[in-house]
Amino acid sequence: MQISSEQMQDVLFKLFTKNKFPEEKARSLAKVFTESTLDGVNSHGINRVPLFIKYVENGVVRIDAEAEKVETIGSIERWDGGLGPGILNAMKCTNRAIELAKLHGMGMVALRNTNHWMRGGSYGWHAAEAGCISILFTNTQANMPPWGGKDSRLGNNPLVVSIPREQGHIVLDMA
Repeated sequence: MQISSEQMQDVLFKLFTKNKFPEEKARSLAKVFTESTLDGVNSHGINRVPLFIKYVENGVVRIDAEAEKVETIGSIERWDGGLGPGILNAMKCTNRAIELAKLHGMGMVALRNTNHWMRGGSYGWHAAEAGCISILFTNTQANMPPWGGKDSRLGNNPLVVSIPREQGHIVLDMA
């Protein structure tokens, strides 16, 4: 069975609003989950929605939390995500870094106390579309053993680099 991207986004939107997300947040979440799936990043697409909803139900993800600026030093800012949805926190801070870059020539935003940002490349593509080079990274819980080990002790610590180009943007998204 095939469904259109619009149908997928609509189903996700309804699911997120049913789980008490305000409409604007639900729309943004549905968009990122849908785009990741459509772009073939199945590891971070709609298959992650059930776990995300479980985290919401268990209070791991706080629906009403908004990322807040903690400190500004010129073109550098520090933000606290309040354990809100990682997708929304990461997009808000990416947008802020873009604003800072356009104002100062460079923008750097650090974000703490957040949740999984899902596909990091989403924010790299967003920055490239805004005409900005970006370097984005995050840490993770231990999810793999060191070479020769048996127990997970290292995170895969995703890294994204994006470069806008007229001939098509370059986006490296790896973990």
